Amino acid sequence: MPATRFEINGERHYRTDKADKAYPSVTTILSKCATESSKKALKNWILKNPGGSAAAAKRGSAVHAACEDYIRGKEITIESEYQPFWNGISQHLDKYDSFIWSEMPLRPEWNYCTGEDGISRVWSHKYGYCGCPDLVGIRNGTYIIADFKTSNQPYSRYYPKAKDDRSKFTGWNKFNKCAMQLAAYAQALDETLGIHIDCAQIIVSTPEIDQSFILTSEELDRHRTKWLQKIRRYQEIKEEEEKAKHILKELKQELEDSRDDLTSSDVSTKETDKTNHCPATVS
Repeated sequence: MPATRFEINGERHYRTDKADKAYPSVTTILSKCATESSKKALKNWILKNPGGSAAAAKRGSAVHAACEDYIRGKEITIESEYQPFWNGISQHLDKYDSFIWSEMPLRPEWNYCTGEDGISRVWSHKYGYCGCPDLVGIRNGTYIIADFKTSNQPYSRYYPKAKDDRSKFTGWNKFNKCAMQLAAYAQALDETLGIHIDCAQIIVSTPEIDQSFILTSEELDRHRTKWLQKIRRYQEIKEEEEKAKHILKELKQELEDSRDDLTSSDVSTKETDKTNHCPATVS
């Protein structure tokens, strides 16, 4: 059974409803298209916080699992160290009338979104990507897509006025990245399930506070435009990588050919030397 989610050269991809179609994930595209300054900042953070990425991923998984259990009416079991990140989230979930997606479709007619290995995803054949939304719910007849985030620092909707305030800049950068994710998922949900997302919500949990950001349809449209720019940039990067691979392959072939020519020339020279140094025949 082929895996629904797999990697190509370290980049996450998903298979779709078409056997010959597999696309990169939304997060893969965003990571690939990150600015050099963002990549440098992430690299520096990883160096200064060994094991920090793994710890953050484990924390996020724990809170996501708690959210899923809460939505399904199950008992919440979460480790004490992650409890501060869970506190306050339920009040945001209680505002929904119902849920139609929580890491996977909650309606049986949408089971085609889930692979045989249990991995769920939505896709965009039009733009060539896949992703797995955290949550899709209904409030007052409106479809809302939501994303859960855990963070040590709050997010920020607005660009910080003080350029030296790195914590606020990071929060603003994370907010914009998440907003683009939601815009991407909204497009894919429309194509995959045929539902139109009217607005989005980003729920952020820190040890001290929880935040809720509502994105209107107009804001989603703006971030969708940014997302489509990322897709185009990703395609350009992949084309550049393919060209580089082709050039490298040609250079390697030229090197191999040169080595073969040198070897042939060396053998020919040795044969000539043997002929020139043969002892004279005595008559």
